[in-house]
Amino acid sequence: MSRLIDALVLVRYYVSARRLQRLGCRAEIDTHQQRQWRRLREQLFAHAPFYAARSQLRFEQLPVIDKHSWMHHFNDINTAGVMLEQALALAEEAERTRDFSASLNGVAVGLSTGTSGARGVFLASRSERLRWAGTLLAKMLPDGIFAPARVGLLLRAGSTLYDTLSGGLRLRFQYFDLAAPFADVLFKLDQFKPTILVGPPSVLALVAEAVLAGTIRVAPTRVIAAAEVLDPVDAERISATFGVPIEQIYQATEGFLGHTCHHGTVHLNEDCLIVEQDWIDRATRRFAPIVTDLYRHTQPVIRYRLNDILVEREQPCPCGSPFMAIERIEGREDDIVWLSSAQGTGLVPLFPDLLSRALLNAAPSASDYRIEQHGLDLLRLAVDPELSGDQQQRVRQAVAACATRAGACVPQIAFDARIEHSATHKCRRVRRLFNVSQGMHA
Repeated sequence: MSRLIDALVLVRYYVSARRLQRLGCRAEIDTHQQRQWRRLREQLFAHAPFYAARSQLRFEQLPVIDKHSWMHHFNDINTAGVMLEQALALAEEAERTRDFSASLNGVAVGLSTGTSGARGVFLASRSERLRWAGTLLAKMLPDGIFAPARVGLLLRAGSTLYDTLSGGLRLRFQYFDLAAPFADVLFKLDQFKPTILVGPPSVLALVAEAVLAGTIRVAPTRVIAAAEVLDPVDAERISATFGVPIEQIYQATEGFLGHTCHHGTVHLNEDCLIVEQDWIDRATRRFAPIVTDLYRHTQPVIRYRLNDILVEREQPCPCGSPFMAIERIEGREDDIVWLSSAQGTGLVPLFPDLLSRALLNAAPSASDYRIEQHGLDLLRLAVDPELSGDQQQRVRQAVAACATRAGACVPQIAFDARIEHSATHKCRRVRRLFNVSQGMHA
């Protein structure tokens, strides 16, 4: 009976999300956001101690928070009376046992992967999870929830919600636990034969390799990347293997943030979110999003600054959507490489996308790579297949030219032989592994 009720609630949220997708212009989006914010505000200021103490402030006066402050004020921000110690214990037990069905006070608890340096705990009520599912289905299944499909979900953490998502014989979902031996994952995936395949790009690339090797025979008609930045290397390999363009879901601990339209452009979900732009480099349209989720009450996400680097699209998307269009998601601010300025004072940023393009242009045969900054003047690179001496020299020259164009000192470049692969850890191809402020004073 409860499953039937959940299914009916999910359908109601699905219909509501389809209706909100028809918002036709910026004015309609703004009106909807302000109306929903007023509703959310009443609940927050009544039940969340952190915001009750700030009830006299206007929206733009509320503090901008990040993961550290969100977790520091966890007990006062959530409205379910859940203590951080309880939530952490339950989430860590779920990760250990791979049983994600437990809850606290009817609230599901999850643990983020911690790619930004600190793991986060997130809470969601049953209603919020069903709304998330209904919204996701409305945006990602244009043929509707009654059209036949087999959706394979290659994920690091599961949820009993996937049982609710399966609508009988026509729409089926199956979760594949990436913590299991990957050979077992491939075997089960081969048996399921998904028509829609969803997973992190690095994992989808491994599935593509298995298909090319003849290990498995799956031929999805849609492939959707999630949980990691979609790198051009992975995108090309996956798309070529399956013969379909790869789509994207932009999602984080903080919610379902965006997805690609039929033109391949990522649009932010401004029917569910208020998105403010904290400009990193206005000239190149790079910004960090400050998001407010208009529907999360249990653990509110209010003016939460993500450390993702988004590049706003310069021209409107041909699809005509009024929702903010993103040219690309580059990675995290933590992954910006900072080099000494050639002028002798200060630091100069090199964005992950620029370094990736320089390497791939110089080494087009690369099927995988890592760029790691270990010091203010030291980059370590690993490329698969391993480069010859001449190829390494071309990469050095390309990276040096990239640094020179940016007005930075040319760093030392060392090459490592191996790239470690893991299905349970997010792939970050460009990473800064030292503290910039410490590097300046070393």
